[in-house]
Amino acid sequence: MAATSNDLAAVQAALAKVTQQNKTAEANVKKSDVVVQQTKQDLVSAAGKVDKLEVQRGAISDKIAELEKRRAALAASIEANRVRMANAAAGLLAISSQPNFATGDAKQYVLTSALLTGVSMQFDSEMKTAAAQIEELAAVAEQKKAEQEKLNATAKKYGAEKEALDKLLRARTAQNDKLRSQQFALQQQMRDLSARAKNLSELMAGVGSSELSADTSFSTRRLNAPVSGRLVAAFGDKSALGLISDGWSIRTRGAALVTAPADGIVKFADSFKGYSRVLILSHKNGYNSVMAGLSETNVILGQEVLAGEPVGRMPDGDKNGNRPEMYLEVRRGKGAVDPARLFNEPD
Repeated sequence: MAATSNDLAAVQAALAKVTQQNKTAEANVKKSDVVVQQTKQDLVSAAGKVDKLEVQRGAISDKIAELEKRRAALAASIEANRVRMANAAAGLLAISSQPNFATGDAKQYVLTSALLTGVSMQFDSEMKTAAAQIEELAAVAEQKKAEQEKLNATAKKYGAEKEALDKLLRARTAQNDKLRSQQFALQQQMRDLSARAKNLSELMAGVGSSELSADTSFSTRRLNAPVSGRLVAAFGDKSALGLISDGWSIRTRGAALVTAPADGIVKFADSFKGYSRVLILSHKNGYNSVMAGLSETNVILGQEVLAGEPVGRMPDGDKNGNRPEMYLEVRRGKGAVDPARLFNEPD
């Protein structure tokens, strides 16, 4: 009986120890969840700052390029004026070196006087034009210098913000290492699915969507487009091949930051034939959003993302100055939805 009591006491002691360890583990998980959530919020904030700075730097660079064009045009015009002034001066010297004001020849007198007056007026006009252009050239050069100083200042700030964002991304990547290993089998299933799918619609149908419900919060508030850029093709537009677009085509700057348009769950993040990298997010009440044409994604399958959280980047523009384009499509159940119903038009 004593031995049995001792055995029971040992089991109870072991159970109490495991229970305490489990409580500690649960507390650590909760702390970790808080850190992850805070990191996500910080990512949303940092992504907004970086995107704003990228747009600002692009605008300043465009302005500097326009100022350089104006400077070159002014320089060319000044040079042309210099040639005309030289010709006018030469004409004035030629006439004045051998004037003919003979009183016996009134016609010659009037002609000579008119020529001198005309050449003098042309010379005076060219001088005034040249002076104005030189003054404008100096102003353009000063403005270009000021814009370059702005660009240099934003470069420093941009570097700091981007470094902060990269640090947060690395932190999130570290937090997700364990999840990545658990998701390996699901990744393989997604690769199999993408290999079987003939087009984007089949792929989206394959990943499924959230259940339809009475929750209309996703469709009743305006959402920001996932990338900054210019809308070049809208829902329902015809392509050159006569195909009807089921979404938007957005022309972006090179390497533009891509963010989640709304809270959601990553359902697909991989390369897909003809679309570069594709990201599909499942949102509330049966909505899916698909973003195609990305060069990289930094999320994994099953990951929950917040609205505004960075999820990838667009490719760089090519050497000919062509900018990348994102294809954005929204579906609810099996049907495509006009993004204009949900999204603000991209900047």
